[in-house]
Amino acid sequence: MTQRFFMCYFETTRDCNQNCPYCMTRSQDYEADSQLGTEEAKTLVLDEVKKICSEGSVAFSGGEFLLRGDALELLQYNASIGLYSFVNTNGTLLTPELLREIKQATGGRVTFGFSLDSIDPQTQDDCRDGDNNSLRNVMRMCDEVDIGYFVLVTISKTNLHTLRETVKFLESRRIPMIRSPFIPRGAAGQSRDLQFGRDDMEKTIHPILRENPLCYVSHTPFFAAPDAMRLGLGRLSVSLGNLGCQAGRTFVGVSAEGNVAPCVHLLDTTVNCGNVRRQKLSEMLETDPILLSLRGESQVKGKCGRCRYNQSCRGCRALAYYSTGDYLAEDPTCFFEPVDNSDKCEFEEIQTRNTREFMEFVATNKPWSGIFEPSGIGAKVGMSLLKSAMKVRSTLKKVRPANRSNEKDENITY
Repeated sequence: MTQRFFMCYFETTRDCNQNCPYCMTRSQDYEADSQLGTEEAKTLVLDEVKKICSEGSVAFSGGEFLLRGDALELLQYNASIGLYSFVNTNGTLLTPELLREIKQATGGRVTFGFSLDSIDPQTQDDCRDGDNNSLRNVMRMCDEVDIGYFVLVTISKTNLHTLRETVKFLESRRIPMIRSPFIPRGAAGQSRDLQFGRDDMEKTIHPILRENPLCYVSHTPFFAAPDAMRLGLGRLSVSLGNLGCQAGRTFVGVSAEGNVAPCVHLLDTTVNCGNVRRQKLSEMLETDPILLSLRGESQVKGKCGRCRYNQSCRGCRALAYYSTGDYLAEDPTCFFEPVDNSDKCEFEEIQTRNTREFMEFVATNKPWSGIFEPSGIGAKVGMSLLKSAMKVRSTLKKVRPANRSNEKDENITY
């Protein structure tokens, strides 16, 4: 099986140097010697990702990945076989010297992911260890060493009241953001009351997120037109993939012990696809019924199954599972009520427009232009045309008379 884009979220360890109250990876059943060793991580995870997607990527996480004594070795090996590395870390172990070592080990093919649940210091402290000033210092170090980064915001009832302020802070600095839903996994299982619901999504979360195009990775509910990720110039049309929930489609999670789930949020649940010590990851993607069902055309149920955005959004599979026990159930936080797949959401136009801006950002900003530029001659032509289209639009804006500023560029459509 060969995919155009594939990411493995690899929780290499459950060990951490912080004590976040709602840690989703900390488990009472964890035994340190049960985690995959160095050679197992290379052969059972990294080499398998290479088989699945020759230009794929691995997100190294934990716990705290940088606590592993072989962290640099794994990053170097990942780069040596042609894969891209994401390092999800709390940042407390990072120094300019370590950043340079990591950059050298990966040949610069690395991006960091930092967690920021709120720009408000007290709310951030309520969610996890670590203060905002330390995180900003780490970001400055990344800027100085010239390493890319993004921010992951885990949304719960605890930080809902500061979400707009946090998103505005990130947007003003052009920092890409991934929104992650709070789920009751690990130590967070004692705090189910922190899960947001449909009303929170409709009145607070979605209005904030749909205004920021830089948070459009794995964004659900996602109401952009189903063909919004298709680039058309004249008679040429090139697909650049899709957004929305990627669980089991272009994404899987692997635990420190080698268990596999369609999404990192579904690790340690009954939605288990197997273990890499017993079956090759590449074989799982071809034969596991859970992964096959998620790549099916209409396997999701309820309103998600009959929705116009069935494939481009898909609904959050983790939220569906934690709400109903069924990973194929409808997303309980979605407020759109389609009768059938002909119904359009009122927010389709704005999300389609923002998707175009997201594509432009990805196409013209490092490291994203290198990470998400699709393989294959047709896809690369499409990305090149996208960049050319942007230059044309930029030029036209400069020379176009004021009374024609709203006209569309001929032969350039999204």
